[in-house]
Amino acid sequence: MDTRKRRSAPRKSLCKQKPWEDDVLREVYAARDAYAAEHGYDLDRIYADLSLREASSRLGREMARPTN
Repeated sequence: MDTRKRRSAPRKSLCKQKPWEDDVLREVYAARDAYAAEHGYDLDRIYADLSLREASSRLGREMARPTN
């Protein structure tokens, strides 16, 4: 049994751009950072705000119920 470590295959991407350098991702990261900054980067405040947003988005909506 051959136990030598194999080299990984080279990447086959035609694009030299790194995934984290994508313009859309930069915009998402900036929005995420701005949102966190609004709440002082406090996870408890962020969680409370997201919970309120989720609850208010459900108002007036009928939730699907599983059928048997």
